[in-house]
Amino acid sequence: MTDRQRQPKIAILSESIGVIRMIIFPAFLIFFKGENNWQIKLLVVAGILALSVVFGILKWWCSTYEITPHEITLTQGIFVKKRAHIPFERVQTITRTQPIYFQPFEVFKVSIETSGKNDDKLEFKALLLPQIEAIEALRKQAQTKITEGSSIAAALPKVDAQYQINNRDLCLYALTSLGSLGTAGGLFVAMTTLNDFLPNRVQNYLDSWINNQTFEIYAVLLVFVVIIGVLGAFIRLYNRYFQFTISRTGVHLGITHGLLTKQNIQLRISRIQAVHYEQSLLRRLVHLVSVSVLLASSVADKGDKIKQTCIMPVVKENDTTDVLQRFVPKYHFPRPEKAPTVSGASVYQLRYIFMLDCLVLGVAFILYGLVKYMTNMHVPYELLILSLIAVSLFGYSLIATYIKMLDQAVYFDDDYLVIQTSLNFTKHTYFIPREKIQGFKTSQSWFMINKNIQHFSVFVRDSDSAQHVTLRYLKQSAIQEIGNWATRVK
Repeated sequence: MTDRQRQPKIAILSESIGVIRMIIFPAFLIFFKGENNWQIKLLVVAGILALSVVFGILKWWCSTYEITPHEITLTQGIFVKKRAHIPFERVQTITRTQPIYFQPFEVFKVSIETSGKNDDKLEFKALLLPQIEAIEALRKQAQTKITEGSSIAAALPKVDAQYQINNRDLCLYALTSLGSLGTAGGLFVAMTTLNDFLPNRVQNYLDSWINNQTFEIYAVLLVFVVIIGVLGAFIRLYNRYFQFTISRTGVHLGITHGLLTKQNIQLRISRIQAVHYEQSLLRRLVHLVSVSVLLASSVADKGDKIKQTCIMPVVKENDTTDVLQRFVPKYHFPRPEKAPTVSGASVYQLRYIFMLDCLVLGVAFILYGLVKYMTNMHVPYELLILSLIAVSLFGYSLIATYIKMLDQAVYFDDDYLVIQTSLNFTKHTYFIPREKIQGFKTSQSWFMINKNIQHFSVFVRDSDSAQHVTLRYLKQSAIQEIGNWATRVK
């Protein structure tokens, strides 16, 4: 298996779609904003599509790969040739993704990541399942070594484990997602952008209709947008985590999920840096937890802002420990205790957030006044809208800050550090093995020095960067105790 090979020809489709995504916005502008007639516009768009297919063919032809028992090599580039070598023993995760247009052909997009930076990985636009299985087999063979495998394998049960999310919990997870707010915001931005491309007559009609509506109509429109956002978030999450299944074979975890776009991830247990529990405000009410892991690799979920790898989208809170220990048996999951904050810590944090809100609102209102003066803009119910914005910002941020201070908790024993905090009403709990801690730091402002108060942050490797987990307004004596524990040599 040393001959140079090309990916299946269906990769041309994937390459062409990638080119189209790069030029779709300029093509959209040409089609709707140009002064030419429809025939010329269609001709230009057809030419752009044809050009994308040509580039797709060239990129496919110039991309070759070579596999040996020890490494995999990928060569690509039309004008500048780039060749990447990755030994199988350095491979941390193998991710295969199958978009809906690939499913009739039984091919997958494949990403092979190491523990290096984000560009230290190989990406294949299309591979057949036997080719992927051959790569995974060579990876497992190369990583079956006494130096790593004997000690870990001895601690693992002989029987492999498997867990699949049930449909009821998945629906609850999707319905309790706050991503609907982002979907509603994206819908609003899309409608605003689309309005610029409508004919002037239609724009004037819509502007006149909106400016002459009552407050009740605005409220109904807002509710409608929120409902659309909830439905959009539900469909997105249900599609992503449909039939989510996690299994363990030896020292490797396998994760599969997806309805329209199917994805399979293979990762090594030894590369887990920490286990992360996440509970939004709504999921606390229904006692559900989302579980992810922080990995030492360049893998990242492009659909999320954070780069953690989800291993259980939703699991019942009382069952979390029993289920997880089947897949990461070396971990244990004790409950953290209330953080040793100083007296009045909540007041200090609330005061800080209040001052920050005043600064943000002051700058925003000044900018709004300048824009209004320069454009002679008229906003109906201006005072009411600005007041609602100010009250909402202060109320949301101050209540979220108070909950954050209540949620702060910490625990450590000989082998693990557990830190609990929250952000925007979402509770986060990190279970960090002592040997995986990359470092920590303390910080304090000038008025905290005389009060012996400090903020404490722990650094944990997360993909190709680091995750900072912070506790605020702790007693200096407690931080010193944690620091001595972290730096103590066993």
